[in-house]
Amino acid sequence: MGDCELCGAMNVGTKRVSYHKSNIEACVRCCEKMNLSPLRTRESIRSRSVGKKKSNYKPKLTTSKSLVDNFSKKISMRRSEKNLSKNDLAKKANVRLIDIQNIESGKILEDKVVQKIEKALEINLFTDETAPDVRRVRNTGGGGMTLGDYLNEN
Repeated sequence: MGDCELCGAMNVGTKRVSYHKSNIEACVRCCEKMNLSPLRTRESIRSRSVGKKKSNYKPKLTTSKSLVDNFSKKISMRRSEKNLSKNDLAKKANVRLIDIQNIESGKILEDKVVQKIEKALEINLFTDETAPDVRRVRNTGGGGMTLGDYLNEN
């Protein structure tokens, strides 16, 4: 028993419902009139999942690989080396002609499409992604002699 937060009825049976992105307590009458459905509680979720087989799905760990620089030029050069037209490459890689046109113009496509093109042309278009070394030694222009300066003098 509780109070309805919509109509103000006191000491009535209420249900937890979602109303305009808020969770509130509403009486059964308000729920019926406004077509509000009760929120799923943990207990109801557990009772529904009893007897269901759990999935053994485990997401694959993604390797941090990225496209090489100038991938579009490498693809077009390799295609011309093999004397293939764009249409021939599309058929050989089993991709659409528009995908070949897009990747040669420099647009980045899905990895699966790029891998098919990579296999058809027998080239490597992916490289292990490494973070660039941005560390620098700053010259502060003074600040006195350091231990390193002293050791370098001797």
